[in-house]
Amino acid sequence: MKVLAIQHSPKEPMGYIEEVLEDLGVNYEYVKVYETNEVPVKFATHIIIMGGPMGAYEDDKYPFLSQEKDLIREALKSKIPILGVCLGAQLIASALNCKVYPYKRELGWFEVEKVEEDEVVRGLPNRMVVFQWHNDTFDLPNGAKLLYAGREVRNQAFRVGKAIGLQFHLEMTKELIKDWLEDEDLSEEEKRRIVEDCERFLKDLNENCRKLIENFLRL
Repeated sequence: MKVLAIQHSPKEPMGYIEEVLEDLGVNYEYVKVYETNEVPVKFATHIIIMGGPMGAYEDDKYPFLSQEKDLIREALKSKIPILGVCLGAQLIASALNCKVYPYKRELGWFEVEKVEEDEVVRGLPNRMVVFQWHNDTFDLPNGAKLLYAGREVRNQAFRVGKAIGLQFHLEMTKELIKDWLEDEDLSEEEKRRIVEDCERFLKDLNENCRKLIENFLRL
């Protein structure tokens, strides 16, 4: 078993997912498209596409996005499990000819609610607080199953074939959150509140991340 992880920004690695994979003895390799500007063909049993500052519709500006969409379509065809996080989820939707577009900004801790059961979310709670950092949303692909919904931004987690899309971030660590907040245009009070909320929500977030990754690796 080997995980191929596509990383779009130096600040957006797999985070806690790395710890889960290492604990399970699963090999992983990064493709850092912000350095290579291309998606090389590499062997993998599972693919994880992380978030990034670009939009899933900015293919002209970031040509590697078109390559990633080709990879997503090929993975679906070949039944290779693929997990998209934030931008990764939006790329899955875009690869399946769905609209991705600017919507409501969500930044910080938000509750999402399970709307349908599936093996990939088995063991996850009906309601959970997750970390959000996005401005865009997407339409659901044909035949997709909506797994988690949000109050303001409905499409939060879905499955189509062996592709899983998460609009939210389960991979966060306190260090990652602090790093992301450094350059963000927020008041110091807002930044402090988001970091302090780690004490309330991060332990459960990590546990839910572990459960989802374990389920994903079984696909």
